[in-house]
Amino acid sequence: MSEEQKQQVTAVVKWYKADKGFGFVRFADGSGEAFLHSRVLASLGEVSLTEGTGLVCDIAETPKGPQVVAIHSITPADPAEAKPARAPKQRRQRQPEGGDPQAVRPAAPVAIREPKPRRERSAPTLMPVPTGEMIYGTVRWYNLDSQSGLIDPWDDETGIGVYFDRAILRQSGLEVVADGEDVRFVAVPGDGGPTALRVELV
Repeated sequence: MSEEQKQQVTAVVKWYKADKGFGFVRFADGSGEAFLHSRVLASLGEVSLTEGTGLVCDIAETPKGPQVVAIHSITPADPAEAKPARAPKQRRQRQPEGGDPQAVRPAAPVAIREPKPRRERSAPTLMPVPTGEMIYGTVRWYNLDSQSGLIDPWDDETGIGVYFDRAILRQSGLEVVADGEDVRFVAVPGDGGPTALRVELV
């Protein structure tokens, strides 16, 4: 059965990691996202994709979800516009009542506040992982003795891995995964960190 395709779809790059050869694009109409593989870029020669880069592309509905299958044009991301610095407001001095209009009151002494003690940084917040959303990642490690492991999500910079065990693998139709293997998964937050509910090979 041929894959259903949508042609000339306008999208922007959500993120793309050249070292992994994968990324995601977000549809301009806000209807969803699609997976982008480096092989689609091979015919375009040397291109650099950054967050916000505009694309006109073809999207195919595959068993693993929407994927970019062709790119027709690329529009570089707009550089962030720097906001001009605001000039400091000048305080107006009040004239004394019944006195010389040219005379001004002396400025009141300014109280110097002691610096507040710095607060200790709290522990980093856990990565938000909405229930039911498929997230892509790479297996950091899987221990055959403990029959458990961790997954590093591609779009997470906190370094907090997602826990999974052999029971989850068996429920997902897998017996074992290798270190460094790319997967996609569904996870929920927990007291000890995010936990995978389903794991699939990419």
